[in-house]
Amino acid sequence: MRPSSPAAFVQGYPGALSPQVCDDIVARFEADPRRYPSRTATRRNPLIRSGTMLDIPRYEAWADVCSLVTQVTRRCLDDYVQRYPSLQFLARPENSLITPPIIERIEPGQGYGYHVDAGASGTHDRIVSGLFYLRDVAEGGETEFPFQVMHVKPRAGLLLLFPPFWTHLHRGVSPVSAVKYNITNFVILRPPPPRAAVS
Repeated sequence: MRPSSPAAFVQGYPGALSPQVCDDIVARFEADPRRYPSRTATRRNPLIRSGTMLDIPRYEAWADVCSLVTQVTRRCLDDYVQRYPSLQFLARPENSLITPPIIERIEPGQGYGYHVDAGASGTHDRIVSGLFYLRDVAEGGETEFPFQVMHVKPRAGLLLLFPPFWTHLHRGVSPVSAVKYNITNFVILRPPPPRAAVS
């Protein structure tokens, strides 16, 4: 049996967001005073993650960005599932949702250590991870997938889709030459409808 490609299931979509849109999102992020220290889904200030975040869906002023990011993710997801057909049923709009986006700024010396995106409480329903880069970083700042022997350099407008599971351990390498900005979101399984009460 031949081994799979080293980049299996990691798919990039260059130009998913335009440079102008990326610059606008970064400027709006920097002007928003509601930023907070980066955290994971399970711990407020973990040792493995450092940066500054903004949970934009909470605020009406960010509704246009939330809508755009969701639309672009869904469009690229349609291509992704054509490449990996076993995901098609789960990723159908009637079976899945795209989580609201979170913007993060990572300065030199900051980053996110090795982790997976699904498994902990509150993350078990994730089936695809989405990562948009908003700025180019010439040195450092890569997303590293050690099992796939793969480093993805941040390029403004690039969307990366990949599995959130233990097979795709990854980390955000600290940027060196510039501040890194990215947006994360996830494709999750749609919750089942509530069961009717039994009389």
